[in-house]
Amino acid sequence: MSRAISGRRQTSLAGGEGTAGRLFQLCVLAGALFFADFSHAQPSGTTFDPNLGGSLIGAPSSDPYQMVAPAVGSPSSAVLPAAGGLFAGRPAVDSRSPGGSDPYAIGPTTVAQAVSPAAAQLNAPLLNGPLLNGPLFQGGPIDNSLRQWDPLLPGFQNRIDSRLFLRAESLLWDVSGMDAPPLVTTSPDGTGQDIAATLGQAGTSVAFGGKTLNDGSTGGFLIGGGLWISPERNFAIETEYFQLSEFDDGYNGSSDGAVILGRPYFDVTQGGEAAELIAYPGLVSGDVGVRTESNLRSFLIDGRVSLCPTHGACCQQCGLRDRTDWIIGYRNIRLRDSLSIVENRRRELSNDPRMFASSDQFQTTNQFNGLQLGIVHRMLLQRAWLETSMRVALGNTEQTLRVAGSTTIEDQGTSATYDAGLLAQHTNSGTRSRDEFALVPELGVRLGIRLTDRLHANIGYSVLYLPNVIRASEQIDRDLNPGLVPPGTDPLAGALRPRVLWVQSDYLAHGLHLGGELNF
Repeated sequence: MSRAISGRRQTSLAGGEGTAGRLFQLCVLAGALFFADFSHAQPSGTTFDPNLGGSLIGAPSSDPYQMVAPAVGSPSSAVLPAAGGLFAGRPAVDSRSPGGSDPYAIGPTTVAQAVSPAAAQLNAPLLNGPLLNGPLFQGGPIDNSLRQWDPLLPGFQNRIDSRLFLRAESLLWDVSGMDAPPLVTTSPDGTGQDIAATLGQAGTSVAFGGKTLNDGSTGGFLIGGGLWISPERNFAIETEYFQLSEFDDGYNGSSDGAVILGRPYFDVTQGGEAAELIAYPGLVSGDVGVRTESNLRSFLIDGRVSLCPTHGACCQQCGLRDRTDWIIGYRNIRLRDSLSIVENRRRELSNDPRMFASSDQFQTTNQFNGLQLGIVHRMLLQRAWLETSMRVALGNTEQTLRVAGSTTIEDQGTSATYDAGLLAQHTNSGTRSRDEFALVPELGVRLGIRLTDRLHANIGYSVLYLPNVIRASEQIDRDLNPGLVPPGTDPLAGALRPRVLWVQSDYLAHGLHLGGELNF
């Protein structure tokens, strides 16, 4: 009885797998944004005026899309509505757009007619009543709503709350994989023991390895937010964090000997290919499992400085539609990989009934810390906006390599453990680190649609390039002195191999963003 199983699994951060996990993320994201926008439907400082059909009149907003036409002879006296929530979407007629068809359009500052009271509220709520229009949704807690007190900390809400912004997105990205040498091989029945599972021999095939691992599409999430320090919105502190779901490949195979299994390597003492047999008829039986993992995450905190122009009074008075911002801050990126090989084999010879349990582990971590610079340009397109960004981070990548091996041999009731496996020997085992300078560029584009004056939906695409990284499978040295394999030979003849390789490669991650933006 024998079997050989290989598999590939991609785990979603949402607790599901594949498409189901990403749908769960999108549902949670939509619910959170809906609740956050609804809870701010009527901020503090607004008043309910029944003469305007249930409209709210509040403090002037810095959002140019909340403008309506100014009165005749007074271009700067535009009536600015209070911020509306998800239910605040009833359009008003704007005399600045032809026929009044687009309440979000920004036209010239000179108009021919005044705005009627019915058109003075761009985001009047669709649902009116004591619940939505009462003090509870005007900023005060439940106790205040019962006693009809004024909202707590109105100064804080007026000065801070209106400048907060949040961003949340679900990611579907494609990432670079890592090259792996052949790790498990097999040969057809009848192959001689001396060439079984050996690369380059007739009939030998690779069961796992010899290709790129952990590449392809994976999900993830991005969250961010910030606070405009100045009322003119020319300086902000913002942060961003994203993480991709763990990506893994794997293989499991076992045989009682009917199916030949082996682990190939290059024998430096003989100068040719060889293999450690895991399963061979009448000689040995066993199983082998390989597991690889890769994950990427990034953290950014920066200051955002307006270059030209701001969304403050300039936009409201002269109708300027675009803005460009510089960003400068701190960026941290971490790329982590691991590869482990575990095998168990039992000799079927009656004069040598030993059992072997061994493992090889390779782990790499690339930790980037550096200065983040960039420029962001947002162009307003009526109800939509288009944002392009170009960012580059300069700093240091700390490369950390961890290699460990273990072998336990049981022989007639006694056991011995050695700190070595097959590809992980004392010649390359241990933890090592080194630093490499890196320049990390990133490009992005986002298209947003205004659902309400606060809530925007957006779709985007980003490209992130991370140079000079080390990947776990690429650090495997196939050149091996079999005299090092436990229990080993004494005296040892030949070169001390395997060795530490420090193979570097480049990492590319790119893909779609789908989410929303909430402006308080």
